[in-house]
Amino acid sequence: MSCRFGMVSFLLASLAMGVPGAVNGAPPPSYTIAQIFAEPGLTGYHPEDLEWSPDGRYLSYLLRHPGDAQADLYAVDLGNGKTSMLLSAQQLAGAAAPASAIKNLRERERVTRYHVYSYHWSPKSDAIYFLSNDQVYIYNLSTHRIAQITSAPGAKRDPQLSPDERWISYVSNGDVQYAAVSGGPVRSMAPHAAGVLSGELDWVYTEELDLRSAYAWSPDSRYLAFLQFDERPVQGFPLIDYLDPHPSVYLEKYPTAGSANPVVRLGVFDLQTGKLHWMPLAGSADTYLARFGWLPQGDQVYGEVLNRAQTELQLAVCNPDSGQVRSLLTQKDPDWIDVGDAPHFLKTGGFVWSSQQDGWRHLYLYSDDGRLARKLTHGDYNVLKLAGVNERSGELYFTRYTHGPLNTELYRVSLRDGPVQAVTTTSGVHDIKMNPQADAYLDVYSNVVTPPAYTLTNLQGGRRIDVQAAARLPYHFQKPRFFSILAGDGKTPIYARLTLPPAFDPAKKYPVIMYQYGGPDVAPTVRDAWGGVGFLFDQLLAQQGFILFATDNRAATYFSHRSQALVKNHLGELALADQLAAVDWLKSKPYVDASRIGIWGWSYGGYMTTYALTHAPQVWRAGIAVAPVTQWQDYDSIYTERYMGTPQDNPQGYADSSSVASAGKLDVPLLLVAGTGDDNVHWQNTLQFIQALIDAGKPYQLLVYPNRTHGISGPAARTQLFTAMQDFWQQQLR
Repeated sequence: MSCRFGMVSFLLASLAMGVPGAVNGAPPPSYTIAQIFAEPGLTGYHPEDLEWSPDGRYLSYLLRHPGDAQADLYAVDLGNGKTSMLLSAQQLAGAAAPASAIKNLRERERVTRYHVYSYHWSPKSDAIYFLSNDQVYIYNLSTHRIAQITSAPGAKRDPQLSPDERWISYVSNGDVQYAAVSGGPVRSMAPHAAGVLSGELDWVYTEELDLRSAYAWSPDSRYLAFLQFDERPVQGFPLIDYLDPHPSVYLEKYPTAGSANPVVRLGVFDLQTGKLHWMPLAGSADTYLARFGWLPQGDQVYGEVLNRAQTELQLAVCNPDSGQVRSLLTQKDPDWIDVGDAPHFLKTGGFVWSSQQDGWRHLYLYSDDGRLARKLTHGDYNVLKLAGVNERSGELYFTRYTHGPLNTELYRVSLRDGPVQAVTTTSGVHDIKMNPQADAYLDVYSNVVTPPAYTLTNLQGGRRIDVQAAARLPYHFQKPRFFSILAGDGKTPIYARLTLPPAFDPAKKYPVIMYQYGGPDVAPTVRDAWGGVGFLFDQLLAQQGFILFATDNRAATYFSHRSQALVKNHLGELALADQLAAVDWLKSKPYVDASRIGIWGWSYGGYMTTYALTHAPQVWRAGIAVAPVTQWQDYDSIYTERYMGTPQDNPQGYADSSSVASAGKLDVPLLLVAGTGDDNVHWQNTLQFIQALIDAGKPYQLLVYPNRTHGISGPAARTQLFTAMQDFWQQQLR
């Protein structure tokens, strides 16, 4: 399925008096819904697939052309600050095409949702390699020549050069295959078997454990470690293409809550001997291999083994030849363990580990034998990401929220000891990508009314290089206001966002559209960050006289793990209590029409819309639920069981959290939206909810998008959907 306090205090005071402060009376936005979703959108093209060279000298990126959307590959030299083109769109060929050119909608969703890169740096930073038309090509930076290095037929994914650059590997037909770059036979590491993936990720690991590759070369290029998924026990879910004259069926392996999982094990293939060794880790349907990789010396492979209940995690290292296992540490939690960054093993010995063991996610330094050396970060906040470690200077960099969820900043701390220091200090959101040496970083910065700007900073001397400035839009936006309200418990502050119409008159009463997501372990809804197409659509609604409102709940990621764990075994209940508190806050304002408040959301937010309207009738006037989960028995095992346990162990919790079971309580207009090709939240959820509405004699409205996946992507589909949403709000709330 992310002087500030003074401003917030002033806003709270003015809102309490019913006068939200001065509002810009300038002309409203003058664009259309179609223009929002037409490529490249109102903000134009921005750098894509940003990647540092392994030696940390270059930052490369793709930049597309207006008109044909093909991409050239550029690189910024950190040393002299100059930007140059490495490869043209013509040279990149198929790798230059936009994701929208991919005809298979599931593959398009995979590429965009999981940020699959179109090119890669070679391990020695002397070449670029890329996939084009199912073959791998390599561009030598010295000779400026492009060579084709594969010729075997068949689609290929996840190409990787070995560290010594002698071998090329890739995934084809569910298996990792490799061959010499200089030519020769293609080999596989394990015998092919139907229903078994060797080195290719299955759906649920990609979606819920954030893995992006299922195999890895050892640093000395001798071994290939890979995950093998036996999916034969997993039920298949049919995704049917009815647009084909002869409808076809794709059977997606999708483990639902309480049902059979894929059996996963870790294999290590020795290229010198041709032998395959299975490491004695996991290997059953009741365990997950959440992370794996190699130690810097290349003589050991590590794995993180998570039990199915996701309450116990073990970090262990294995000898690739003997299979001997040595446990480094074990973590337990009575509620659940969120798997964070992979352990960062230091070349000088020891490793950095991300853990929630004290109730907040912090970074810890451990010795080689797994003994705790020191806690590196402290305080009532969660570390979001380990950005990098500079072993030469002994400094570690990480990101965290500040001022609640509003800002995301970069910080540094010494591995030896010392205070945490802020590196970025500008209010807004800083999305950081450090180079491997952690002596330079790319900062993708935005705030709520400013599109992203891309800036390189060299920490050795502090030099800044502008990669791309923020797009300057010729529109007068209504700036959203940030503040806090009290949650459903009457004492916990939760952050909220309010957008008022142009020429707001506090003596009038306005309809309100509430947006919410509500699910645990995602970036907060309320942030001082550019909201993209959602923000632009909200501005159009504000122009039409709507107030826009959003708030997170006590399970948002800026709260402690213990606070987030309040949702355990009963999803929906806590989020609804906090949304009801938000409704009470809105109704207390003289400028809000209490009889015209709507609610909507997408994915988990779609679930929360159906749950709210069926568990708190007569509160909202209308709702829109896009791609909603409607009962948790239908959703995947890893996500659902993390928070709900299994249906067998928690039948009452599943029943209480179901929108299907309470469908008969729906008493207001509801627009349901679903794509028939959604491989994430299957449209089975929508159909089951509709059947419950029919059985209860309840009316409903439905928008169906044939073959569209979870994001209902594409200019035509998005324009039609958001136009229909706008019309629905006009009909129901005006």
